[in-house]
Amino acid sequence: MNLDAIPAGARVLIDANVLIDAKRAMSAQCRRLLHRCAQREVSGVLTTILLAEVCHRRMMQEARSRGLSGSNPAKALAENPAPVRQLTQYRQEVEDLLSGDLFVLAVESADFTKAIELQRMHGLLTNDSLNLAVGLRVGVNLLATADPQFDSIPDITVFRPEDL
Repeated sequence: MNLDAIPAGARVLIDANVLIDAKRAMSAQCRRLLHRCAQREVSGVLTTILLAEVCHRRMMQEARSRGLSGSNPAKALAENPAPVRQLTQYRQEVEDLLSGDLFVLAVESADFTKAIELQRMHGLLTNDSLNLAVGLRVGVNLLATADPQFDSIPDITVFRPEDL
């Protein structure tokens, strides 16, 4: 199902790729989902892991777009951190997420146990399994993502942007 099919009143875990595609204007569906969250038609849920992913990826994209790094921006910035101080757009985007209409949930130690179980059962990577574990802990079983690896997981409903 596409992102526009998320029912009004629903709580949905929003993956980092949806947030980034909305910010980069890559997907009108992603942008509409965030607008629906801002209007409180849908309750968008993030985890601290998702927030860190968005922060890191947007930092790397901004550094690359400003010519402050080479082909490996993380390595270049780690070796020469001075250009990080020049980056402002990614910080503003993270601050906007924190002060906006999305609910941010912290990862708890018990979530790691559930995440490891999800990894074993479904072959998920660490961050994906942690995000899903947090969502399931709080009763959120709807997921907005562009990633196909969640399709075969029972007990969750995946909504994907179809305009990418």
